[in-house]
Amino acid sequence: MLRIENLSKRFGKNTASEVLAIDGLSLRVSPGEFACVIGSNGAGKSTLLACVSGATRPDEGKIVLEGEDITRQPENKRAGKIGRVFQDPLSGTCASMTIEENMALANRRGKPRTLRMGITKKEREKFREALSELNLGLENRLRDPVGLLSGGQRQSLSLIMATLVRPTLLLLDEHTAALDPKTANLVMNLTAEVVEKEKLTTVMITHNMRLALLHGTRLLMMHRGQILLDFDELSKSKLTLQDLLEKFDVALPENNTAGVLSDRMLLG
Repeated sequence: MLRIENLSKRFGKNTASEVLAIDGLSLRVSPGEFACVIGSNGAGKSTLLACVSGATRPDEGKIVLEGEDITRQPENKRAGKIGRVFQDPLSGTCASMTIEENMALANRRGKPRTLRMGITKKEREKFREALSELNLGLENRLRDPVGLLSGGQRQSLSLIMATLVRPTLLLLDEHTAALDPKTANLVMNLTAEVVEKEKLTTVMITHNMRLALLHGTRLLMMHRGQILLDFDELSKSKLTLQDLLEKFDVALPENNTAGVLSDRMLLG
């Protein structure tokens, strides 16, 4: 379980450009739950994931994962428990290294470092098996530099790497936003399959309301660092895009959805 209590984060504190990104946010994500978090630019979605992953330290509050308080734990120490796929396909992999070298680093994430650098036969077989599920032929290109792959291939590889060693928590940071619609659908369908197969506790942030309605078992809507709406799986299954827009309009403090939502948030 992921438990977040009274989390707050300000940027540019005591300056003219001060921003309250997370405002006393509390949240619980149950084991095996796939929570989709939507919201406009500046809602605090990425800051929330950054605090959970350890990339950003909150000013106040507590983050507990599987009963362990990780609020002040450094990012590298959390890496063995948390898998993350970024928005930019270039961020999750090293272009100059081969596919198998990237996967070897992922496979050893969170484990004690040793002098052994070579890739074993057992590891290589594991990598081939994992990549074969993508149906992209990457299992036959283990020694190719990752820089030769397309954006969709790299993002698919990043997803496999993030889940190669089963994480306690998977974080998806708008991981289809930089892809063309066809590739984005392929990567999103792959994501849903991996999450369901491994029963992964997952938090995905997205601007895309349609995507959030199609996938996941829970839907959260953020605005100005707070969670305004929270739908469980049953409630979410009954929602239409128009329902969601109307509910957001009612929940929004300034009651002005049109001034907050963009076409990108609606359609992705």
